[in-house]
Amino acid sequence: MSSSVWKVISPFQYNPGNDPSVVTYLQGFKQGDRAGTYLLVGANNSPGPTPQGLVYQGPLDGISRNGVSGSGVWSVVAAPKRFRAAGTSVYGPDNLGSGQADLVGAFTRNIGSDAPTPRNPAVVGFTYSGAVDGSDRRGWREVQGRTQAGTNGTYTFVHSVDGGLAVGNADNADVDELTGYFSLSSTAFIVDLDTGKQTKIRYPDDRNPLVTHTAYGIWFNGGSSYTIAGGSGEVLQPGSDKVEAGAGYLIDYDAVTGRFSNYTTFPYRNREQTDLISHFEGIYRTPQGHYRLPATAAALNAMGDLTLASVVTVKRNRQGGFREQARWKDLPITRSSDGAQSVLSTANSLYGDAVVGFANYPDGSGGLTPLDFVAQL
Repeated sequence: MSSSVWKVISPFQYNPGNDPSVVTYLQGFKQGDRAGTYLLVGANNSPGPTPQGLVYQGPLDGISRNGVSGSGVWSVVAAPKRFRAAGTSVYGPDNLGSGQADLVGAFTRNIGSDAPTPRNPAVVGFTYSGAVDGSDRRGWREVQGRTQAGTNGTYTFVHSVDGGLAVGNADNADVDELTGYFSLSSTAFIVDLDTGKQTKIRYPDDRNPLVTHTAYGIWFNGGSSYTIAGGSGEVLQPGSDKVEAGAGYLIDYDAVTGRFSNYTTFPYRNREQTDLISHFEGIYRTPQGHYRLPATAAALNAMGDLTLASVVTVKRNRQGGFREQARWKDLPITRSSDGAQSVLSTANSLYGDAVVGFANYPDGSGGLTPLDFVAQL
């Protein structure tokens, strides 16, 4: 995966009218119904500050018309009115074929000036099964996860879906002002799309109160076998509110026995560079049985607000676990319109030989321009 062979299109957006205040976020990715096409999901902030869910079906081409990228079809997705949703964001798809899909994500609730409570959460997760444009009202289901303390979370995000199961996180960000990877109240869970049943993901270090986990990707291996990807964070100083060490991880799950196994962490560049913490944002399994992970590395302490997008390849060992030495390839993301190099980037999802993500580019005036991207070998 030499950096010289990546084709980058940035922005790849849904922004009718090219409104400079609108930003598109590409968050999930699977194959399309036809060769060379994809099912791409995300959100934008149009027409206001609350997110508007998006689904794109088509090729990743450079065609753009009046702020709308690609020659495929975009659909705007919104949670049903019965959910009292102020905005919707789609995080992950699973293409079921023939115009049908499973979608997962989260929606915000307008709770007014009151602080969020378990009975009136600020962000609620969702699962959906039906027409790919989200139009089957009966296909929607609310998901409210539980925190480490066993209480209902006030913030729930469902990140990824495959083979009928989805993964996500719940926390109480209104208490510690931290979400997901950074919150010690965060709990990673699995949810069954058919039944709505939730299963807490069990990690070997669950008893350590200074360790937190996220679940951002799930892949169905066949049979009852699934592999889950995400990030593990650790607070090294008791009393601190900031994760100071962390790494991406993989863990296997058997849906019949309920057993979790082969938990393995993957620090950025196999510990060649220790000032960055890594996180896996999704997961893809190659035809050869290897795992290809979109990853984001971040420096949150000495280096400030740095993020870096990478693609990581992990193989299994002879015992069936994961080899600890992964292959890391950083992505030098450029803006296709003028070739500007991004200074901050995230890799949000991956399928086959293509990656989607988000980047900030220098605007020439000392500021940054936020844009999404697609990159393909």
